[in-house]
Amino acid sequence: MRPARTCWFALLLAWAGTGAAWAHALRHEIHMGEAVVVVLRYTDGEPFAFERYELFRGAGTAPVQAGLTDGAGRLVLLPGTGSADQGWRLRAYAADGHGIETALDVAAHDGVAPAAPTQAAATPGWERMALGVCLILGLGALARRLLRPRPR
Repeated sequence: MRPARTCWFALLLAWAGTGAAWAHALRHEIHMGEAVVVVLRYTDGEPFAFERYELFRGAGTAPVQAGLTDGAGRLVLLPGTGSADQGWRLRAYAADGHGIETALDVAAHDGVAPAAPTQAAATPGWERMALGVCLILGLGALARRLLRPRPR
């Protein structure tokens, strides 16, 4: 194997091992009690810590609660009597583009309920990996083309 190909292969393996291909998706869980605790995490398990969120009731356009998640990626919702029937929507976002917007069915859960991935997390991992491989190979081909000596 030529050194240039070995270098590209090593770079590809290093990139795949870092988990960078899965860093933009979020998952959430709902813990029930008197209060509802929503835990936001990246797909690699790291908490979505100290990031902005907004909670909306029903089809409302103005948030009824807004703030920052805590260091463990948690936010607390106190639905009150009768308000669980109206449904809740959560919008959480970071300045770097990570985020989620999803409906929360707080009346349907009585324990931990991992939710289905939404939006950013909906893209399967193999598709992101294939995109990364194509980008790396394309950049390598472009660099080779631009750096090749030209005949005079």
